Amino acid sequence: MNLPKKLLPFLKPHIRPLVVGMIGMGVFTVLSLLPPLLIRSLVNDVVEPKAWQLLAPLVGVIVLVPVTYNLLQFGNTWIIRRSGYKLIRDIRMRIYEKIFSLSMNFHQDRSSGLLVNRLMDDVNALMQLVTGDTFHLFIDAIVFIFSITIVSTLSPLLAGVLVVIIVLYVLAYRHFAKRIRRSTTTFRRYYDRITERLEETVAGVRHVRIYNRELWENDQFLDRTNESLRHAMSSRLNSVSLSTVCTMIAGFGSAAIAVTGAYFVLRGRLKYGDVFAINSYIWMALNPAIRFTSVAAQLTETFVSVRRIWEILDEKPLVESKPGAMELPRGAGAVEFDNVVFSYTHDIPLYRGLSLSVAPGMSVALVGHTGCGKTTLTSLLMRHWDIQGGSIRIDGYDIRDVSLESLRKIFGVVLQDPVVFDGTLAENIAYGLRNATTEQIEEAARVAEIYDLAMKLPDGFDTVIGTTGVKLSVGEKQRLSIARAIIKDPVILIMDEATSSLDSESEALIQKALSRILHQRTSFIVAHRLSTITSADMIVVMDAGAIVEQGTHRELMRIENGRYRRLYEELRGSVVDGEIA
Repeated sequence: MNLPKKLLPFLKPHIRPLVVGMIGMGVFTVLSLLPPLLIRSLVNDVVEPKAWQLLAPLVGVIVLVPVTYNLLQFGNTWIIRRSGYKLIRDIRMRIYEKIFSLSMNFHQDRSSGLLVNRLMDDVNALMQLVTGDTFHLFIDAIVFIFSITIVSTLSPLLAGVLVVIIVLYVLAYRHFAKRIRRSTTTFRRYYDRITERLEETVAGVRHVRIYNRELWENDQFLDRTNESLRHAMSSRLNSVSLSTVCTMIAGFGSAAIAVTGAYFVLRGRLKYGDVFAINSYIWMALNPAIRFTSVAAQLTETFVSVRRIWEILDEKPLVESKPGAMELPRGAGAVEFDNVVFSYTHDIPLYRGLSLSVAPGMSVALVGHTGCGKTTLTSLLMRHWDIQGGSIRIDGYDIRDVSLESLRKIFGVVLQDPVVFDGTLAENIAYGLRNATTEQIEEAARVAEIYDLAMKLPDGFDTVIGTTGVKLSVGEKQRLSIARAIIKDPVILIMDEATSSLDSESEALIQKALSRILHQRTSFIVAHRLSTITSADMIVVMDAGAIVEQGTHRELMRIENGRYRRLYEELRGSVVDGEIA
């Protein structure tokens, strides 16, 4: 993967401070390399010839240089860190936006835990690369090149010994890097699985307890954690082994260089100041090489995270607006499914030519056994998936010819499992409409039969609800969800199993709210309860992706041995609280 090319679009807005930082880094790094040369000059040009007149100026320079480069380093580090954090912020926001732009097939195949890992843990790893490791490598490269150059000038033979040491470093890195990368990739995969399972079990803690599965879940968690730990330890062991081998190479190389330098002094080929400077620069060259082995191991692990990040960023949405797509005007809400062909997988078709016409303001109840395609019909209408054949039109406009934003703006949706965000009641209702006014929020609450509840809360509509606030019952959450949907004043309302898990009192309140909401508004109601179905203008009975019957309750009940009539009679004679299986 070409990381610089991938990062370039994100780097452009921050290129100026980063360039300034790089230049400043080069300047203070070069200044930090001058002290050994100054000490060499002090020994060779001042101490040995006893040149007292040069002592004060040279000592002044020796003191001034480190003060200068430390001040430069402080300011420069602040510039680079600030730009790096902004860069990471932009990348994280881009991933966040991309996750919400991707099609439903992407989200269907990946858990939210996995996506959170990519957004947080993997981006944090990239942050270390951008704000720390990369610039350390840049500094180390300057130090290494400068040191090699000075040593080569003073003693080519010692420079040759140093080059041999560096070659051994490279061979050691190549040996261990593949193992580190393989172990880290496996570790991250197991880490994703642990997070996914943890998210599921925490969310379903009641079911875990009901079925006495605590010990089994504990064993599963321990097994996966141990497997993850094994690969993490393998990666860390290889990293430590690489660092240890390189440190041993450095030790033997340093000894060889020290002996060789002493020999040259005894032979008169080098002065004491030369040996001091050479020894200093050799360690300046070796230290970056040693540090590189540690950083290189971290980089190998980091690039695993980087690849995972760009798996998200490179993902192409299957459903998106056409270039120059028109805005869908707000209309009456007429809906037309015309010979629709659709399948989730190529080998298992769901709809083989489904057609359905819905007049403006009509309420349509979709009934049938689980898996017959009821919810899919409403998902296709909102274009969460694209059909493979036929067309879907709203007020005469093919939904593939209009922008997704304008299409979904006309819908209000109430699902079986309502979501409550951590925030105030007002913020949760207003989630359905940007810049909603207090009057609009209160009116939506009245229509959804949740206004009285708001008045009983400690701070009214400003009461914090959700994870860290007041907990609402299922019925209260559902009425909140209805308020969130209707504050948009949608052209088309979709109710997907909105009353299936409610008690009779909550259902009565919601039915009262629905009687107001559905009036003269096109609506699709996926439901199992007769109280919701029988009052619909049209009942559509589905089976295996096909519409087998449609009409009003009275019309369908007149059909001898009809599918709807059988379902209705089974329901009336059962004791399952008014649900069609």
